[in-house]
Amino acid sequence: MIRVGLIGYGYWGPRIARNFHGLNGCELSVICDKSTDSLRRANQAFPGVSVTSDLKEVLSSPCIDAVAVITPVWTHFELAKAALENGKHVFVEKPFTSTVAQA
Repeated sequence: MIRVGLIGYGYWGPRIARNFHGLNGCELSVICDKSTDSLRRANQAFPGVSVTSDLKEVLSSPCIDAVAVITPVWTHFELAKAALENGKHVFVEKPFTSTVAQA
């Protein structure tokens, strides 16, 4: 079972969360967003999934195997890098990074 933490529950977040939630062999464990309104919506849509505004909780948790980065493109590089540095597998919404050098 791959345990996924989703970062970003804005426009694409609910769609990506739904996809991970419906996959066999995958558990959507936590949804992270800065917006309390977004976290409220996530909690309503996925009542069994934890929600948090604390990014470090997702990145450093030993209970998370993979992180889905579903945030504005200018944040992709730093979030993906931090997840990788914490030993997580990473899924990044396209575009992967802002620049070729970052990729």
